[in-house]
Amino acid sequence: MSAPLVSIVTRTLGRPCLADAAAAVAAQTWRPIEWVVVDAAGAGLVPPPAGDAIVRTVSTGERMLRSRALNAGLDAATGARALILDDDDLLLPHAVAHLAAALDAAPGHHLAYGDVLLDDGGPAPVGRFDFEYSELWITIRNLFPPNAALFDLAWLRERGIRVDETLDWFEDWDFWLSVSEHTRFLHLREFAAVYRGHLSQSGVATFDQPGADPRIREHGDRVAKRAARRYRPLRERHDAMKATARRLEAEGKWNEAAAAWGTAHAEFHYDPEPLLRYAAIARRAGDVDAVRATLALGRHLMPDDEALARASDELEAALAASAGTPGDACAAGGTPRQGPR
Repeated sequence: MSAPLVSIVTRTLGRPCLADAAAAVAAQTWRPIEWVVVDAAGAGLVPPPAGDAIVRTVSTGERMLRSRALNAGLDAATGARALILDDDDLLLPHAVAHLAAALDAAPGHHLAYGDVLLDDGGPAPVGRFDFEYSELWITIRNLFPPNAALFDLAWLRERGIRVDETLDWFEDWDFWLSVSEHTRFLHLREFAAVYRGHLSQSGVATFDQPGADPRIREHGDRVAKRAARRYRPLRERHDAMKATARRLEAEGKWNEAAAAWGTAHAEFHYDPEPLLRYAAIARRAGDVDAVRATLALGRHLMPDDEALARASDELEAALAASAGTPGDACAAGGTPRQGPR
């Protein structure tokens, strides 16, 4: 059985960096592959070759804003799956293959995303996008740039999901929000792409600085307001999970409480309370490995959270002082020997 065609959609104004995008497409280990190049300038464009990949150009003969250009590219794509690669960004060679394999191994998921390195033009990456997924988290912030994700195109079309063409900025976050209403996202914990922020011309990175186009903030506010409508019930559900975990703790049901805190963490990875409470229960059970693993996970996910850092230091100090002596919970049956993920 042959592998399905994957479409890589690129919006471009014809800048020289389009050649880098072509090279990234050519280097993909996945085949068959097509490169759909959207001539957003409308001035006529002959894209560079992309190895043995099929190359097609989409143009209306007039300039297209970002959202309209993306819809035009997705409409023209003929692959079973699609990935968005703007002309100023890059893909690692294994990106499509590994994301496709992740989706194949997880029936019911229709979008997989990988981690992304942030490049500012210097000798080394300056940051990364490696956020864990939850429906609650994506209503708070955009989790990844466009080139991080591979999604099922036929499934997308069946649900009528399109880019909002009234948005000239933050259209990618709004698009992912629309997709997330229909499927849970699959996070592949490996680097798949490079976001070259120094080549971006959208203005989003400096929208809050003096002299920035005020429309950028306005469009961002519109997307944030849409997200807020979904945020409230999701937050209430998360808070209810934590209330259940606290009640189980109060009743001395340590195993059940640990499981409840683990569930709350899986629902929203960027709340420090479930991790801290799980670590505290593990310490009562004398499970040193679980305490250390849980605190390390918290520091990785939320390195700038001061409350988590303080509490982590206190727990580490107490753990060192007690030298891992089992507590009452251990005698009562302990907690799971594996920390939350």
